[in-house]
Amino acid sequence: MASIALHIRDGANRITLEMMLRAVGHVIVPEGGDAAVTDDPARAVREARERPALLLSTAGDVAAAVEAMRRGVYGYIFLPFQPGEAALMVERALGARVGPSASPHGEAEPVSLDDAEREHVEAVLRACRGNRAEAARRLGIGRNTLWRKLRRYRG
Repeated sequence: MASIALHIRDGANRITLEMMLRAVGHVIVPEGGDAAVTDDPARAVREARERPALLLSTAGDVAAAVEAMRRGVYGYIFLPFQPGEAALMVERALGARVGPSASPHGEAEPVSLDDAEREHVEAVLRACRGNRAEAARRLGIGRNTLWRKLRRYRG
């Protein structure tokens, strides 16, 4: 599961979003992480330089959110929270970062097929909220095949 940094000033929004993301399997971290969510447009732009970033936005702040997107922020999560929207936007932002990773020498290093398959299987399983039968159906494989793959990933 992905680690998500939350930089949200409003305590109620922070706790609500934290619970929503934990419920779908994400880990909340104080800094860094695989993605960031903030309610500060300037911070969202800074975070977007390092990782996918999302901005919390009310109807009155959509113009600022769109401007932040022009400057590299992946997108925004509308306030008040809508059921499922935050988790969906985080998953989409995480999916946007897929691609070659940099090696210590600055060269692009392709992701192995095994790693790409594992990431995809785990993403589908998260999207199905851990329902293995549904994940297997979406992946087009049998439940036993999915079970063997998951056992291999953990072993």
